[in-house]
Amino acid sequence: LDTMYYDGREQRLVDYSMNEIMHMAGIASRPGVDNIARCVILCHSPKKAYIKKLLEGALPIESHLDHALHDHLCAEIVSKTIENKQDAVDYLTWTFFYRRLTQNPNYYNMEAVSHTNLSDHLSELIEQTIGDLEESKCVVVDDEVDLSPLNLGMISSHYYVNYTTIELYASSVTAKTKIRGIIEVLSASTEFMALAFRESESEMLERMAKHLP
Repeated sequence: LDTMYYDGREQRLVDYSMNEIMHMAGIASRPGVDNIARCVILCHSPKKAYIKKLLEGALPIESHLDHALHDHLCAEIVSKTIENKQDAVDYLTWTFFYRRLTQNPNYYNMEAVSHTNLSDHLSELIEQTIGDLEESKCVVVDDEVDLSPLNLGMISSHYYVNYTTIELYASSVTAKTKIRGIIEVLSASTEFMALAFRESESEMLERMAKHLP
């Protein structure tokens, strides 16, 4: 059967993730019941060595902080933990992300691990991230250094909403927006799927209607 499944939406075969394969292999025995267990993975021959290496060897754990750094920095700026760009760089030096930069530089698109390269990489990352937050009107930069939160940033941090979602709401929703328009905006937001799981469409419409003029 191989380590793949058919995705009806994509209309193609998709590989199981290694997390899923490791999870299935991990529940091959019943804790407290079985003394021994055997897991057989049927796969295409070229995949055998790869899967065996991943299952039997130690996997390096990498940081994905840089993928969600905007929301982290926004929250820290709102809480006044970070008040300027240097604070933001210092904040990164206390993270697991910083430790992995020197251990696996290629994974983080770094060419070298010297102090200069590391400093330049962090500074560029902070500049780009702060620039995106400023463009989305979540924070404001004073004198090109000092950082202060704006209303959208405070709302984003308080409700754990993605900064791009707040920017989308602020630019798309007006006092004249109808329910249909609000639903279209919601469906375009990052958190839409999580919201859909928590409440039905009728409950969503009823809740939004209460806030319309």
